[in-house]
Amino acid sequence: MGDSSYKICSNYHLGQVRVEGTCNGEPFTAQVERGSLAGKNPLAIRVSHNGTQIDTLVLSKRAAELYALMPYKAPPDMSRYVLSPMPGLLVDVAVQAGQKVLAGERVAVIEAMKMENVLFAVADGVVAKVLAAKGESLTVDQPIVEFA
Repeated sequence: MGDSSYKICSNYHLGQVRVEGTCNGEPFTAQVERGSLAGKNPLAIRVSHNGTQIDTLVLSKRAAELYALMPYKAPPDMSRYVLSPMPGLLVDVAVQAGQKVLAGERVAVIEAMKMENVLFAVADGVVAKVLAAKGESLTVDQPIVEFA
């Protein structure tokens, strides 16, 4: 970390939630959580010890060489979109571009298996674009509305 180097020895096995070992010869116990680095890398490990959290990758020398050639690519941030939760027919779009929307307000209605499913805004925002039209057949995770 930085200009410092640490020699850490343990018998940690993937899947354990606690690691015991030594750091520069001093004994320690820490909590371990998989898939950290702000939730963006499932290979990452978050180590918590004495109120400090460190996100890291623990790789063999060869794995580190390969990882440098093919770093993990985080999936795109889809939090600005209202996505179709299932395949179905878009029965209604209750918003239009430029409209201010409050959390909990109805955004769209999808019909699937003869049932209407109302989609609500999860946060306040302004509609940037309506990406699907009334009567359109939707697939799972297809964007319907984009917020600014």
